[in-house]
Amino acid sequence: MDAIGKAATAIARADAILIGASNGLSIAEGYHIFAHNEMFHRQFGDYWQRFGIRNVLEGCFFRYPHEDDRREFLRRLQQYWVADYRSSPVMKDLLAIVGGKDYFILTSNADTHLELSGFAPEKVFEIEGTFENMLLGTPVADKSRDANAFLDRYRGRRLAILEMGIGSRNRLIKRPLMQLAACEPYATYITLNLAHELYIPAGIAHKSVGLEGDIAVTLRALKRALS
Repeated sequence: MDAIGKAATAIARADAILIGASNGLSIAEGYHIFAHNEMFHRQFGDYWQRFGIRNVLEGCFFRYPHEDDRREFLRRLQQYWVADYRSSPVMKDLLAIVGGKDYFILTSNADTHLELSGFAPEKVFEIEGTFENMLLGTPVADKSRDANAFLDRYRGRRLAILEMGIGSRNRLIKRPLMQLAACEPYATYITLNLAHELYIPAGIAHKSVGLEGDIAVTLRALKRALS
């Protein structure tokens, strides 16, 4: 059985799915917070000209001379990346993969695309907050209790851990997911990323599946394998 088949089988047999997602998932949709690209120039070209800001991440944390400039950057970001957003094929495929199974999502993405695509807000924990939190200055919603309740519910059961677009050295989400895979006897760790960021420790290699390449392509293949 190939890697896609192994991953699909683990998901199909799972009692629940724990999803971890970072920038790679947003990039697969076409939203790249690190990119100095055509989209950035179309939406924030004047910020590049005025302040030398090269990408969305810099724009979010730049020390502006006036608060109005910061608020306008965040207002546009909220408009272009959230209010104007329409669910992508990537998110539709992910929804189909989850299907009717119980799930919980840990993400460092601030764009709320998961909720806007149909995932239940109470099952999505934006660990570092959202663009709206930044714009309004509101606190991050701490859903640690919800996450722990989910883990308690499926302790010792068949858990598919689906990790997408998280850097190989990430400690915020990836490291805890790998530790969970190590201690849960019936967990399967499935990681999707580009080849240079794909990492599976030797200790959980026997219960892991690495799917390298474009996440959008991989999710489509997984959806086909599950249908």
